[in-house]
Amino acid sequence: MKAFLRRFICRFLAVSLVALPYAAQTQAALIGVDEALAAQRQAERGELTGFLARADVQKQLAVLGVAPAAAAERANALTDDEVQQLAGRIDSLPAGADISAAALLLVLIVILLLFMLDRR
Repeated sequence: MKAFLRRFICRFLAVSLVALPYAAQTQAALIGVDEALAAQRQAERGELTGFLARADVQKQLAVLGVAPAAAAERANALTDDEVQQLAGRIDSLPAGADISAAALLLVLIVILLLFMLDRR
């Protein structure tokens, strides 16, 4: 029984080694530079549209006196280079609130004072 199982596994692996590369070649294909750039541009426009659709962004636009529909219209009218610049700026924004060195120092002093008072 062991010999039968070994032969079956060996034959299966041999057939797989021969057949799988051909199956992979039929699915894989190269894309052109134009197609790759178009996909990148579409992704950047989607990122900008998603950013403008966020509730906090729409709230800030309303504070600044810009209607969300007008902002979406203006975003759709941007050139590809302008969209790329904006998407780069969006990606480089900090994720959280920015804390200054003075505020960080103040927080550290308060924490140290609390620990010193706690020890007494």
